[in-house]
Amino acid sequence: MIDVILVIEDKKEERDAAMQAIKKLNPHVTELAEAEFMGLVALKSSNAEGGLMVWLTPDLEWAKHRLELLQKITKVLGDKGRVGVITDLMLPARKDMKDEPNGLIVISKCIEAGLPVVVCSDTDHHDVAWLRPVFPILGKAHPVGNIPVILDKKDWEKALNLLAEIWQIPTNSHHGE
Repeated sequence: MIDVILVIEDKKEERDAAMQAIKKLNPHVTELAEAEFMGLVALKSSNAEGGLMVWLTPDLEWAKHRLELLQKITKVLGDKGRVGVITDLMLPARKDMKDEPNGLIVISKCIEAGLPVVVCSDTDHHDVAWLRPVFPILGKAHPVGNIPVILDKKDWEKALNLLAEIWQIPTNSHHGE
């Protein structure tokens, strides 16, 4: 089984925290390669055939490219792998731009493609309370019927566990086919 996780987060310290959570929850994986400029980390499982690939993406521009690749990877892997997205809500469209609720664009692309998505955000310093009632509606539009949301404090372990729960939900989705 090969898992591919796309983490969309603009802050380096939070991307690092996400990787620490991934390694903590997957102690059987060892790092094979990391390409910081591309935000790619490849991990291999030591106790079974398979592995884990993680993309760390800092802005919406890169996220859109990665989401297109995830759709292709989903088709190639078939039932031999799982893909998923964990996204911040407030992130810039491109490097050196201000944070905006671009995570909503990520969510809409995941809904269209049938890609599992979890929102992991810390919105206490942003005025986005108006978004809370939007997430249940968006969740109903997703093929798995749910989009888990963490808004008050980033909790990468919880986000990863929520993604793992989604992976267990059977769907009738064709993953963007």
